[in-house]
Amino acid sequence: MAHTDEELREASARSGIPFDYIMRLKAAGEPTPDDPRADNALVKQFTVIFDHYVARSLTGTDPIGALRQFGLTETADALEAALLKG
Repeated sequence: MAHTDEELREASARSGIPFDYIMRLKAAGEPTPDDPRADNALVKQFTVIFDHYVARSLTGTDPIGALRQFGLTETADALEAALLKG
């Protein structure tokens, strides 16, 4: 069932999930010239979700700890090593 932008905006307001994030998920599920049947929609949506959580992690007060909390331990280790070198 397709939802209008206004319905998604209202859902965003009710849930606290950013509207832009919802729209990125919606767009990831739609057909594109390189994927006309949207066979890769789930992969694209997971990429949007991954990007969202990495961004949330990196903008918090403890980005390395947040990455570890989300299970991104290798990324946390690499970031920590890079910051220690710098």
